Amino acid sequence: MMIRTLSTLECTKMLAANRTGHLACAKDGQPYVVPFNYAYADSHLYAFSLLGKKIDWMRENPLVCA
Repeated sequence: MMIRTLSTLECTKMLAANRTGHLACAKDGQPYVVPFNYAYADSHLYAFSLLGKKIDWMRENPLVCA
């Protein structure tokens, strides 16, 4: 398997074709990965969440990845 950087067009197509992603957070050296639903429109990614562990962790450490 070859790992490569996706082009902007490839990223856009992937975001538009899917509705679920994964959010990775960390706190005190402990990783936490959860699925989330999103919508992609007009070059913007929209997601929402109820209060809980991931929101608390993101507030403490906003360096997250999806």
